Amino acid sequence: MTMPKKTEILEKARQLFIEQGYRSGMQNVNSPEDSELLEGGFYNQAMSELMRNNHKSEIESEFIAYPNEFSVDIAEAMKSGVFCSGTTGTGKSDILMFVANQLMKKEILVVVFDGSQDWQNRSSIPHVQKGSYIAEIPQNNIVYDLSSVSVRTQQQTIEDFCRKIMQYQAEHHTQKFFIIFEEAHTYFPEGCMRARRYENTVRMMTQGRNFGIRFACITQFASLIDKNAMRYMRQRYFGYTVEPNDLEYIQKFFSKEQTQTIAEKLKSLDVGSFIYLNGDKTQLIHIEPFESNIHREQILSKIPHVEPLTLEKPKHDTSKAIATLITAFLWFIAILYAISAR
Repeated sequence: MTMPKKTEILEKARQLFIEQGYRSGMQNVNSPEDSELLEGGFYNQAMSELMRNNHKSEIESEFIAYPNEFSVDIAEAMKSGVFCSGTTGTGKSDILMFVANQLMKKEILVVVFDGSQDWQNRSSIPHVQKGSYIAEIPQNNIVYDLSSVSVRTQQQTIEDFCRKIMQYQAEHHTQKFFIIFEEAHTYFPEGCMRARRYENTVRMMTQGRNFGIRFACITQFASLIDKNAMRYMRQRYFGYTVEPNDLEYIQKFFSKEQTQTIAEKLKSLDVGSFIYLNGDKTQLIHIEPFESNIHREQILSKIPHVEPLTLEKPKHDTSKAIATLITAFLWFIAILYAISAR
């Protein structure tokens, strides 16, 4: 892995500093001092991103030269749901923004619960409502900004919304809904599927498909999502991570022959690259991440690419196998000699 120069790191750190300022609503952001970048963690973040982008892993040699454009299987999305994980800055939300655009084109109503303000700033969904009070089921694509309320209130809001939308669909069922949960480990922590206070959320997950409701979860930490909830999201995008618990958990979704290599793949993925898994289908998805200040209409022109992904079978250490056979053979000869000497 190539170590970036200090000047490159500082330039990237200043860019990250300025981008965060704009996301926070500041109109004019002054160029920061080097000490501000270091103390604010921007220097370390910049170095990490640059090192990851410069890393040329063996995964690159497995791709063909002519990738196909990636499109969303709407029927499959409404059947099996979507999951996306990866560390901060990998492009998780960008993938789901593209999915949301495709769903909306098919007149499926998209509802996003966002505690990060990412969707209201960058997505192509025009309607945004702040706060936790939701009086009625929306009739337009909408982002609910929950960034100003506590985690407990966020969870209660989701639970109440799931109760209302299941009741609404049971009575009307004239519109299909797709619900996207940003930072989903907040709403679906381990054990939630067995907790009574999540009973309406669980009903939406387990029975929503029969009422025209499916959902997607976006999270930094795959291992924190309730394991039973994961069963209802069959289309999965796994992005860059070095978190040991996540690497161990994600490996379980792949065959035994692939588990020894999947962790290395995840640790070497570039920003905007994801391992896509749907049943036996495994592919590499590329998307050019949307800039933090991108105009909403530009998102519509950003099309992910798909390339075949070969997960190599583990190479067996033949020398160890030969040594074991030789040892067994010598023991066999020794036993025969002992028997014949009696």
